Amino acid sequence: MPFIEVKNLCKTANSKPILKDVSFTIEKGDIFVLIGPSGSGKTTIIRLLNLLDKPDSGKIFFDGIDIANKNNHTLDIRRKMIMLSQKPIVFNTSVYNNVAYGLKIRGEQKHIINSKVKDLLDAVMLSGFEKRNAKSLSGGEMQRIALARSLVIEPEFLLLDEPTANLDPKSTTIIEELILSTVNEKNTAILMATHDMRQVKKLCKNIGVVIDGELKQVESYDEILLQSLF
Repeated sequence: MPFIEVKNLCKTANSKPILKDVSFTIEKGDIFVLIGPSGSGKTTIIRLLNLLDKPDSGKIFFDGIDIANKNNHTLDIRRKMIMLSQKPIVFNTSVYNNVAYGLKIRGEQKHIINSKVKDLLDAVMLSGFEKRNAKSLSGGEMQRIALARSLVIEPEFLLLDEPTANLDPKSTTIIEELILSTVNEKNTAILMATHDMRQVKKLCKNIGVVIDGELKQVESYDEILLQSLF
């Protein structure tokens, strides 16, 4: 049974179809990447799987549980997934408090919080920034803090919507390497939207091509390139 299974997902807005019968699966330890033109429906798919919106029809299974149209599992499932968007979102407080936030609200012990925050700040190469205000950092540094905050809670499912768009090369490389190590070490399932084909080649095996709200094909990087689908 797939860890994430999407079946016949449909969504409309203002009577206009946004998604049309989208289906795919993601296993634990896999990175599934969505590519396609702007406005094709990639972000809509991510928002639906993050339970921010509801589909008009179709099903989303999280580890065998149908979560698309039921509310009784929403809180439990949401605590197992997290979404990182293109624009860095940080709180107007210290870097330490930003990264520690998810652990604090879960009631984690202080020494465990300190250890995990230190490890993640080391991973995003921002060790020593603990007392700085996160809002004072560059865009690339803020996105690295946002990713550290996302990963410190060890989510089972990570959703990434253009996470390195417009970032500097250093931040982009750090984020890509952390994504790969997260998959390899934590067996995390990842869904990512990107326009960067270099990044696609580096990170993933399976690519979904989204055009006009339809998942046209799921192929490897080499097959996508060969067929000139994007």
